[in-house]
Amino acid sequence: MNILSLRYFLKIAEHGSITRAAGELHITQPALTRHVAHLENHLRVKLLMRHGRGVRLTESGRLLTTRAQAILADIDILSEELLARQTEPQGELSVGLPWSWSEGITAPVVKQFNEQYPDVRLNVIADSSETLEGMLKSQYLDFAVLTMVEDDPEIDSSPVAHDAAYLFGPKGCGLAELKEISMADLAERPTIRQYNATVVAKRTDQRLARLGRSQNVVIKTSASMMLELSELGLGYVVMTGCAMGSRRYDMEAVAIANLSVTWTISTLRTHPRTAAVNAFEALLRQTIRARVDAGDWPGVTLIEGAL
Repeated sequence: MNILSLRYFLKIAEHGSITRAAGELHITQPALTRHVAHLENHLRVKLLMRHGRGVRLTESGRLLTTRAQAILADIDILSEELLARQTEPQGELSVGLPWSWSEGITAPVVKQFNEQYPDVRLNVIADSSETLEGMLKSQYLDFAVLTMVEDDPEIDSSPVAHDAAYLFGPKGCGLAELKEISMADLAERPTIRQYNATVVAKRTDQRLARLGRSQNVVIKTSASMMLELSELGLGYVVMTGCAMGSRRYDMEAVAIANLSVTWTISTLRTHPRTAAVNAFEALLRQTIRARVDAGDWPGVTLIEGAL
């Protein structure tokens, strides 16, 4: 059964004539008759009875007329709702953003988005890039910011910025006096690390391994506790520069030589973009640009044409 056949059948029921219905629909009578035959074969009932002045509905035909009117009305409403979702942000939107963006970028974007688009139910997940990538591929997320995604056939990605990695430490630790810190110097310092390895942590390990060194990890914990523990003097933390937007901690930081990540806005290729996704992405890009222009995100290099 198809929608067009139902619409054609209702037109026949309205006119009581295949000839008049075909004339209004601008199709041939044989073509219209085939649509009726398709419905009758699919439903396995007789829908029309012919008589001298046209056709009349059988009992099954009258029931189908009532039900088809309701079905087609629902389809029309659904079509309007789907179209609205492509033009007006609404419905539910699930986004995944790096934990290190939580205060400096994510919180302001979420606040502004809620104010501008109150009809969107927003779900925000802050986690590592690897976790967010898995959630995006499982369609738990509609949109995510990941570290650089290379040649992944499932993901449509748009690089936004290169972000330098920094070593964070408690106030008075001396990092603020340094221009940058080398990998060899980093290996000498006790560090606090996220329990699930991030891209920054993996790259740090790779660079240190080339020097025959390894990170002196003294504590593994959740991302949300790393800076707090560091502020208490329990160790140093390696994170990207966007974490410097946090106002909760009184920290010092210095750039790590030749260590950075590329932030990439990512969606599933097979997952249609909605107006809500487009609106959130536009607002996120504006916020990133504003933070960089204001000098609140040191160490970042915007990718030309991305913002």
